[in-house]
Amino acid sequence: MKTKIKNIVISFSFLAALLSMMIAGIIYPDIDVSTSERRPLEQLPDFSWDALVNKDDDGDRYFDNLEEYLLDQFFARDTFRGLNTSARRYIFMQKDIDDVFILKDRIFLMDYKLNEEAIEKSAEVYLAVIEKYFADKGANIYYTIVPDKNYYSAENNGYLSLDYKKLFSIMDEKLSDKMTFIDIRDELSENDYYRTDLHWDQTQILDVANKLLSSMGGKGNVSIDDFEKVVYDDFKGSYYYRIPNNIKPDTLTYLTNDIIENCKVYDYESGKYVPMYADEKLGSVDTYDVFLWGPRSLIRIENPNCDNGKELVIFRDSFGSSLAPLLVSEYSTITVVDIRNSRMNYKFLGNFVDFSENCDVLFMYNTGTLNQLGQNSIVS
Repeated sequence: MKTKIKNIVISFSFLAALLSMMIAGIIYPDIDVSTSERRPLEQLPDFSWDALVNKDDDGDRYFDNLEEYLLDQFFARDTFRGLNTSARRYIFMQKDIDDVFILKDRIFLMDYKLNEEAIEKSAEVYLAVIEKYFADKGANIYYTIVPDKNYYSAENNGYLSLDYKKLFSIMDEKLSDKMTFIDIRDELSENDYYRTDLHWDQTQILDVANKLLSSMGGKGNVSIDDFEKVVYDDFKGSYYYRIPNNIKPDTLTYLTNDIIENCKVYDYESGKYVPMYADEKLGSVDTYDVFLWGPRSLIRIENPNCDNGKELVIFRDSFGSSLAPLLVSEYSTITVVDIRNSRMNYKFLGNFVDFSENCDVLFMYNTGTLNQLGQNSIVS
């Protein structure tokens, strides 16, 4: 009798829990964006007989989209995800959680399988860009490779990492006859990157800026004393929510001065002039987009305080967004291009901009970008 009562209690408790979760899911408002996953969440699909019977543009039927919506909008989803990762880290003592690990007070994402084909194809695109746009302009062509912060920490602490030696070797073999390599590895350390994010801290890359400027024939004497600091104290980078931690948010600081404030920054995507820094991005899911408005495909920076007529063209990923403002003092114009963006395939770049004679050209991509995106985004 007692066993029967116990089974009834357990069954009703289980049904009550399910019913409560269902009611909570109905009452609780849908969420647009997952902060922890840094992505938009699926919204309730519109019902129609056509959607029920036929597939949409992505090849999904109505119930496929409905299933994705229910999974994304599951009540207390982030709480359950947090409990899962906490159990794996603190109970089962996993060294990393879904390739994310912590060293001291810094969060890292493992990236350890070198995609040699992607590296080779990225180099080939560099050469194709030179041939198409700069072969007859007498341009000075340079490239650098931005090491990710794993370069300085992962292997030394027993974690898998890229074969950086091979990566640099492939790029050198492909590019050494056509452009000059500027090695910035010695100008950086793991302390120059945010603790909770993959990117470098703009206040820590003055040495990088000076190395690049001097290597491209400039003065290379930019100093932190040349700038004023604008500080945001609650920067939770792209790794912050990936793993349970008690790490304090980073401080994101951007550097400005009269030269930067007086620059005219033209955004080809919006078709208008914009500030160098997008203050409205502070506190957003992508706070790092404060630098040059994030992954914009084409931006032109005009510096009226420099009359030497020199132009610098930077082909870059997001690391270049925080670097470019530190270089403006030595150029009349800096053109910033992101050819990873599907809206700016390098083959069509000439439809939007005509580069000047004898300009400086700098290719700079992060090791992770070259390894993961070289085959698809840069090459496509």
